[in-house]
Amino acid sequence: MTASAAGTRPIAATPFSLAETLAASEVLSVFVDLPSSRARVEVPAFVRAENRWKGQLPSTFGSVPNKPAFTLDGAPIYPELLVVKLLERGGWHAAWRKNWGGLAYWRDIREPITPPPLPLTIIDQVSRQAGHDLPWDIVAWRGRELRLLVSRVDGGQRVSAYLANWLDAALRMGIPLGCFAIVEHQAERLPRRR
Repeated sequence: MTASAAGTRPIAATPFSLAETLAASEVLSVFVDLPSSRARVEVPAFVRAENRWKGQLPSTFGSVPNKPAFTLDGAPIYPELLVVKLLERGGWHAAWRKNWGGLAYWRDIREPITPPPLPLTIIDQVSRQAGHDLPWDIVAWRGRELRLLVSRVDGGQRVSAYLANWLDAALRMGIPLGCFAIVEHQAERLPRRR
């Protein structure tokens, strides 16, 4: 089962938390049912108000399929890379795990980065335990601290069945629930084309 909008409640942010790092306008608690035990856990969802990019996109943006572009510091950026940039500003190292055209970790479009062995080993082991290679798509590390995040544009499914299964496997392996978070991007709606 996946999390739904009905399964949320506001939670308080603590100073110097991910909420502050991600400049969240609101922090919700999203309930996720774990497939193996049917237990329900709470994952924080950091809600951000975004501005859609309205100008011409650089040619490099064609290398990322089916993503809206938002504005960060007056330039276009994709949602996952926006999260990576904000995490970096907050003192984290971070990367978006892209899986089309081959697996790679990006800190910017076509700018690969290799996370340290510990996060990569954890992701690999949990993926094997989960039975699929569809982990949470943003990995952040700071010393021995690890965060695994998923980025969702408003109206999108917060936690898919695959992500719930991967979270379940991670928790059974002893990875703390506090390592996981959702970033929800809310932006003005574009007019429909006729």
